[in-house]
Amino acid sequence: MTLVRNLRQRLNGNNQWLLLVLILGTLSSCDAFRKAQTDDYGSDEKTEAPEVLDDIQGDQVFNPRTGQYEYSTDVTEALDTVKWSVQLPENNPPIGSEATELAGGTDVTPPLGSDPNYPDDGKSEKLNRYNVAFLLPFYSHRFGDGTELPRSSGPALQFYGGAKMALDELAAEDLNLNVTVHDTKGSRETVRNLMGTRELQEAHMVVGPFIKDNIKIAAEAAKVNRTPIISPISPSSNVTNNNSYFVQVSPYLQTHCEAITQHVRARHRPEQIVLVVRNKEAEISRLRYFQAENARLNGSEDGPRLKEFIVTDQTSDFSEMDISSYILEGDTTVFVVPSWSNESFIYSLMRNLQVAKQKNHVIVYGMPQWMKYQRISYDYFEQLHLHVSSSFYTDMDNSDVTDFKQKYFDRYGIVPGNEAYIGYDVMLYFGRMMSKHGTRFQDRLDAEAARYLHTQFSFVREVPLSAALEEDFSKTNLIQNKYVNILKFEDYYFQLAE
Repeated sequence: MTLVRNLRQRLNGNNQWLLLVLILGTLSSCDAFRKAQTDDYGSDEKTEAPEVLDDIQGDQVFNPRTGQYEYSTDVTEALDTVKWSVQLPENNPPIGSEATELAGGTDVTPPLGSDPNYPDDGKSEKLNRYNVAFLLPFYSHRFGDGTELPRSSGPALQFYGGAKMALDELAAEDLNLNVTVHDTKGSRETVRNLMGTRELQEAHMVVGPFIKDNIKIAAEAAKVNRTPIISPISPSSNVTNNNSYFVQVSPYLQTHCEAITQHVRARHRPEQIVLVVRNKEAEISRLRYFQAENARLNGSEDGPRLKEFIVTDQTSDFSEMDISSYILEGDTTVFVVPSWSNESFIYSLMRNLQVAKQKNHVIVYGMPQWMKYQRISYDYFEQLHLHVSSSFYTDMDNSDVTDFKQKYFDRYGIVPGNEAYIGYDVMLYFGRMMSKHGTRFQDRLDAEAARYLHTQFSFVREVPLSAALEEDFSKTNLIQNKYVNILKFEDYYFQLAE
């Protein structure tokens, strides 16, 4: 059942109406895509408005509570989580999210006689047809009689536009799918009600929702229903536990920090690296991610630690910040800066580094939000050899990317946004995994990495700490994509780093 109304195109030149009609206009109340009938982001730094940027992104998404586009939030690891590759817990446990739990505790009541923590037999079934349900925030109740499409609908429309193109390709590959599309309206109550419907209970895969609170509800219900659920946009942590059915596509903050550390350490000695944060609890707490990964790369906690520079300057322009003593004379110094909520701080840091480095070689590693900054000169990015981590990157010289961009424009009349690429990649990858491995395709995700248009899918199982200590890897907290793109700013644009 789709909860999205079919609207006529408005003749006002707004191409997003064309996208809406082409994407949604072909949907009946319970639509199926099939072959022809041959057999189809919560931080204490939010007080710094308007410079606030939330935690690691899936790119910007609409926040119905604020009425603004914001970066996806809540990217810290669960307190009792370790990775497959970790044999023992780290001395410094990961930082927990400070986001509050939903009022009222568990939102989904298991049916009588069921136990979501009791594992099933683990057997995957190959079917002639699979049921796929999308839970996306179209906000159809906001359309009204206006002449402009609400901005809040854009991300979901873009995502599903890309997914529809992937569905066509999957049909051509002989994958038969029954697809239902549901409007969550950004509402917890709507998601809770939808997860209790027959369509969702009988789904073999659920894609969505976008918002953390709604992901929590859907993930717990999917665990009860034993349905794989794909969280495609928000890198939300602490939404579910002991849930082998929950798949997180966008990497968490800790994963970004680990990826940066690995990239830097592969090219530089520990003594060349300086971690820089402001004297803010949220920023200081991120340092342990880098130090823990550095220790792992050293093979010992006794190896050289990375230097830390905690900026205590409280002036509005950070004019008293002195970074010069950290620059190595006649050597390369790498400054890693896991800070993003105050653009003025980053601007002052870059300016000071440019002046202080003189003839010495300086490299800066920043965070994905830096790519959205408006006030910092690209000359600083270029001259300080800026690198950033990102869950999203499309190479516009790649023929597959340009082909998708053209086909999307030809079909919908608008240029694809980030969500369109993500929707296409997510549906194509997971559809192919389902076709190949059946109903428990999620059990094979960590064995089959694949590069798609906007990123690489390289999934890792995360197991509860107690199970890891007992070397019991049959239990899974969740499955997360661990691949992070490292981009460098060179020739005045961001491109993949070597």
